Amino acid sequence: MSVDKCVKVLATGDVHSPDYLKLYMESIKRINNDIDIILWVGDMVRRGRVEALEPVLRATREKFPNTKIVSIYGNEEYWGLEEVFRKRYQDIIWLDDEYVVINVRDVKVGVVGTRGALERPTRWQRKNKPELWRIYRERPKRIELLLREAKAKADIVILASHYTVGFETAKGEPESILPEMGSRAMMDVVLRTKPDAVFHAHAHNAKVLEVEIGHVKICNVSIVARKNVWIGNVCRIKRGLEVFFKS
Repeated sequence: MSVDKCVKVLATGDVHSPDYLKLYMESIKRINNDIDIILWVGDMVRRGRVEALEPVLRATREKFPNTKIVSIYGNEEYWGLEEVFRKRYQDIIWLDDEYVVINVRDVKVGVVGTRGALERPTRWQRKNKPELWRIYRERPKRIELLLREAKAKADIVILASHYTVGFETAKGEPESILPEMGSRAMMDVVLRTKPDAVFHAHAHNAKVLEVEIGHVKICNVSIVARKNVWIGNVCRIKRGLEVFFKS
């Protein structure tokens, strides 16, 4: 088995700026390595505060002035504010059930980004956005199509979901709320399509932060759970679909 192509990724989520802004800033200050792609997996601000992303972006650009930043929306980047975030922060590549292929040192990296799906909408969602029952049921099918398209165009494919992909990396959260943390249907999609990496956040209290299922490594990169950002190499292996991680 030999490593074919690699990229170094910084991934994090749940900064809830300004709540964990200091922790984020301290985490990136300690980094001495070059980073190829920065991935934000949602809830980077608290309660729809669009302006609160400004200090996060400023600190990031001071440390990594030229690195591509790819971000998805979480539940705290409120529904309906997507275009507000896009227009204000045009330096960021925003993904909302979309994918992008980025060229990094002659490696084509495909990132599929989504809020993800829940098996049961939260109480607030059930009351205020009943259409989410349908959206969460249909979204995994959409993500599967995007992953297959991205795999046809990229050397390495990453899935970024705010909500958990299955429940293995949410262990530590109360079992009664796991259906409101993520979706096993999304895990089924991952096992069918075999992306090279899966990153999510949302599970602040998780005690299991990384698992490998079906040769796919799934990482909870919530800064609240980790107390740090995640940094590692994501590599495509020449033999089969195995992936090498080193964090």
